Amino acid sequence: MDMRYLTYIAENSHSLNKNDRIVGFFLYDKYREVVARIDGILVEGKTCLARYIVINQGGFLNIRGKKTLVPREACEVVDLGEVKTAWSGRSLNDAPSPEDINKVTADEEELILSYFDLKPYWTMKHKDGAG
Repeated sequence: MDMRYLTYIAENSHSLNKNDRIVGFFLYDKYREVVARIDGILVEGKTCLARYIVINQGGFLNIRGKKTLVPREACEVVDLGEVKTAWSGRSLNDAPSPEDINKVTADEEELILSYFDLKPYWTMKHKDGAG
């Protein structure tokens, strides 16, 4: 049975790795244009390892916008308040999003990771015998 689960964190908690305390920062695309403000981070429940940043696109005051998960490994902290990705804002807007941000399924994660050309992180653990 897969005991993996993600927890949504909406503030820069001390339990996050220092490089993952980016809630409230702005995500910039490959054209150096602001895509959105980072609303939160989805972390693995047991380890607090950041897996996705959460942005809200297309809504007004975070109402009815599309919650988009961007894999953390597709982002880089540039400076205080600034995170960049090699993806365009349009591509991020077209990315699949989960039905419920608090209950992201493995199938939804696989779809999102596939969109970003990434392998599921939980399969990588098995290479060294851990997991």
